[in-house]
Amino acid sequence: LIAMCAPRPVFISEGSPLVEGRWVDDRGQFISEVSAGPVYRLLGKKDLGVTKMPPMGTPLLTGTLAFRQHHGPHTVVPNWPFFLEFAAKYFWPSAVK
Repeated sequence: LIAMCAPRPVFISEGSPLVEGRWVDDRGQFISEVSAGPVYRLLGKKDLGVTKMPPMGTPLLTGTLAFRQHHGPHTVVPNWPFFLEFAAKYFWPSAVK
């Protein structure tokens, strides 16, 4: 499904399974985004840039695909500043340095 979004930007935001329990498939969502990478590259866009899941709290924001997992429960609040940084490249490109 993520590949079907190509070439549009996609940001995956995750909470911690240590807080929420194992119903959160953080690894599966990360792998799904990595798997969409070849389609993004085919269309001239940048993928995540990695294939190994980063440590919790590490933002991956340099590509058209982005990912960040925060340490807390099910909420977007901790990832919101990172999403805004990512979205700024597309909504306000002249403002991004």
